[in-house]
Amino acid sequence: MRFLYAVRHVERHPATDTKRGRPARWPRELLLKATAELRFILLRETSGRVSVNSFIGQYLPILHFPPDVSQSLCDGSLNLSEAAQLARLTPERLACSPGEARQRRREALQAHLAAQGSQTRLRSRVKEMLGEANNDEITSETMTAVLAKADELLEVDPSDSRHIFWEEMKRIFFAMREIEPQDLEEGVLTNLMSAVDELSNALGRIEKLRAKRQKKAGSFLV
Repeated sequence: MRFLYAVRHVERHPATDTKRGRPARWPRELLLKATAELRFILLRETSGRVSVNSFIGQYLPILHFPPDVSQSLCDGSLNLSEAAQLARLTPERLACSPGEARQRRREALQAHLAAQGSQTRLRSRVKEMLGEANNDEITSETMTAVLAKADELLEVDPSDSRHIFWEEMKRIFFAMREIEPQDLEEGVLTNLMSAVDELSNALGRIEKLRAKRQKKAGSFLV
C-alpha cells in the first residue's frame, strides 16, 4: 500500500526531482515505471475511465472495507463514496466488538436506505456515531462570519489585497455546494489536485507562522 501511495505522489508530481528532504523509500525510476505500467493496465481494463490517482485513492481502499460493506457496494445498495463512509464504522473507531460494529453498520445502512438519504446525510450520521466534533463543519453561518474579515479589510484599506484570500475561499465554498461528482472529469481533477497540493502547502506555512506567533505571545504572558 505504501508503495502505491508513493506511486500516486509521483503521478501527481511527475516533474519533481529534488534532493531535499528525507531519502525516498523507493527509487524514483521504479515508481515511474510502476506508474506507467499501472496506467497501461487501467487504460486497457477501464478504457480510460479510471486514472492512476482515482484507482489508488478511491478503489484500492475497497480491499480494506468490512465484508458487509463490500457486499452492499457490490449489490448496488451503496455507491463508492457512501461505502467509504460506512466503512469508517470499525470496532477500533467505535470501541466495541466486531459483531457490535457490524450491527451498527447494518442499522446505519438500513436507516440510510429507508430514508433514501443523501451522501452528505450519511457522512453526518457516521461522524455522529463516531463522536467526531462538528465544530469544523462549513456552514453558511460560519462562512458569513469569515467573509466579514474581508469586508473589514476593505473598509480599513481598499487597496489591501489580502481580502482576495477570503473572496477565493467563498468561491470554493459555493463550488462545494454546486459541483457534482460527474463534473470532475479526470483532466480537471488532475489539475485540481495539483492546485490543492500547492494550496495545502501554503496553508501549512500559514499555520506554522500562527503557531510560532502564538507561542511567542504566550511566552510574554508567563
